[in-house]
Amino acid sequence: MNEWLTYTLISVALGLLFFWLMRRQQTVYANRWLLKKIQQESSDKDQYLNALSTLQPNNRLVFKTTLGLLLFVLPISLALNYYLFSHNETVQQQQQPPSIEEALAQLEQNLLDNPNNLEGQMLYARAMMSMQNFELAVTALKKAHELAPDDANILTDLAEAVAFKNNTGSFIGEPEKYLQQALAINPYQQKAMWLKGIVAFEKSEFAEAEDIWTRLIELIQDPKVTATILKQINQARTAQNKPILSDFNGEDSDANILATTYTVQIDIDEAIKSQEMPATTRLFISAKEPTGPPMPIAAVNLVPPFDWPLTVRLTDQHNLTADRRLSEFKKIILSAKLSLNGDASQSDYQAKEQLVEPKTTDIEMIIKP
Repeated sequence: MNEWLTYTLISVALGLLFFWLMRRQQTVYANRWLLKKIQQESSDKDQYLNALSTLQPNNRLVFKTTLGLLLFVLPISLALNYYLFSHNETVQQQQQPPSIEEALAQLEQNLLDNPNNLEGQMLYARAMMSMQNFELAVTALKKAHELAPDDANILTDLAEAVAFKNNTGSFIGEPEKYLQQALAINPYQQKAMWLKGIVAFEKSEFAEAEDIWTRLIELIQDPKVTATILKQINQARTAQNKPILSDFNGEDSDANILATTYTVQIDIDEAIKSQEMPATTRLFISAKEPTGPPMPIAAVNLVPPFDWPLTVRLTDQHNLTADRRLSEFKKIILSAKLSLNGDASQSDYQAKEQLVEPKTTDIEMIIKP
């Protein structure tokens, strides 16, 4: 409305200026014409002189011309203003995405209407975590956990949110319970492994913290993340009066670290290879004592897709406990099995177990029906 008033006032001002200029120009042209006649026609000179002295502009004609021009120009200028500026601004405002507050309000309403929307609950939980509203984040994640009780990622996020909600930064207690559940579902959930290592470190269980982080670092590809975890490993080693590792390749470390490596090539029978495997499939390669408890000394868990044949290296990085190291055993039994539902205790297809020594080379295993 203010813009329209501005354009109207500008148009009126221009009209008045045009009226004055046209009135002045009309007088100038009449003066010139009369002076020319006076110079050319001596017989009527008195008549022209009298007309020159009484010369007045035709105000009525000037007014009509100015008014007509205003009536023509003003609507056009207003129309151009709307289509070139106001209309575009309106369209742009309509195309602009809603603000964060509007989007959250809409999401909250959607969740009130449909609280069983798992994706919506997770989206809301992440938004609340970023806004440091941890109480609402915990509520949303608990609802998400109800909807997907076997999701290790949700359990891990819930553990983190509860720890922040408690305003202690500690994962001991309720957060630890959720981490244990997450790792029971997926032992290689990286964030859960990292946080479980922090729990062990908080409890002064430095050997366990080192073991967890050592297994975790094998799964990490990002050099920056690897460097961070290596620092934590060294903190745990320092607490145990162990020398620190300069890099994760084992240089300048204990002689046992990575001193023993079992390199295994694993292939699969063609009858199995042609089958389409579900996303839950897991390949478990483990090492156990020839005589002793059935619990593996070390293990590797691989997820699809599999590019057969696979080459797997088993080292002390894959020890399952801190008090039993792969490098301490002169002989081990290697096993490889496929579990279609991802349960390590179940085997749908497996290879024949092999008794091997650290010096054994060319270890090959074929998984068969």
